[in-house]
Amino acid sequence: MTQVGFTCNLPVVVMAGGGDFASYTGGFISFPAGTYAQDPNGLITTGSSPQEVATKAAPVLTGVPQDGPTFYDSGIHRWVPVSAAQSSADGSSYAYATTGASSSEGATFHIVNASTATQKTFTVAVPNVGASNGVQVMEYDGSGVYFVVTQLEAYPVGVWRLDARTGKVTALARVANVMAVRGGYAWGGAVDPHDPTPPRVPASRVLFDSIVQESLSSGAQTAWFYSPGRSETLLGLASGRPVINIGDGPDFPLFGGEVRLLDHPSSGAEDSGQLVYGGGVALSDPQADGDRVWFGSDRGIYLY
Repeated sequence: MTQVGFTCNLPVVVMAGGGDFASYTGGFISFPAGTYAQDPNGLITTGSSPQEVATKAAPVLTGVPQDGPTFYDSGIHRWVPVSAAQSSADGSSYAYATTGASSSEGATFHIVNASTATQKTFTVAVPNVGASNGVQVMEYDGSGVYFVVTQLEAYPVGVWRLDARTGKVTALARVANVMAVRGGYAWGGAVDPHDPTPPRVPASRVLFDSIVQESLSSGAQTAWFYSPGRSETLLGLASGRPVINIGDGPDFPLFGGEVRLLDHPSSGAEDSGQLVYGGGVALSDPQADGDRVWFGSDRGIYLY
């Protein structure tokens, strides 16, 4: 690892706590000095309801970060209380979901104007997937909200789209083990039937030796990575390219393992993508910056 030598002002978020008591503090790191300055307008804390967080800056924005941490919206020059995947491409609006005490009460989707804090809501029935425990927005493209129904100790199965204008819900491909949704595709984990020693742990945690991409319209599946006997987790997408963590036994950790950036679908066992990091620090939340990728961690910010 080497120190960053170029000049830039990088927006970063520091998260504290978790669950219903999470708070996020936004600020900027100036490079090459590497100095951090907290932004007085960057504080986001628990809102009026236990599920939501809210900005301290006015007009007050509420949200639920459902696919990563909160972020700085450069389109409107302010901190927003959802993840970047929940925001439209131009940053003008974002979406999030809240649920009642049980799935029978339905889910409420919020479409928020990021400049004015005005919002419209749609309350819809939660799709029946069995023992659900919530609804998670995976992507919002300005016209549709792509969401999954979460389950205890399991990755979601299936993706749905809520029309941001009418509130109509449409079932898309029934994708298994969903880890991300972007640009008409779902990304998930799978176990290759040819793996003689697939990753397993005594606990109920489900492990995968493969990362696959599935079209939400046709259901066509493409294998992007396969490593027999090892566990793969999608950390995120950098300009559409999957960034994965590879965990080894006996514990198969979700973070802190080997990190690889995949440029194209797998063409065989010899094709293993770009090695970003050999492991140790638990890198997370990859963010593309041109041909570079920034990572967060509990030890600081890293750049590949």
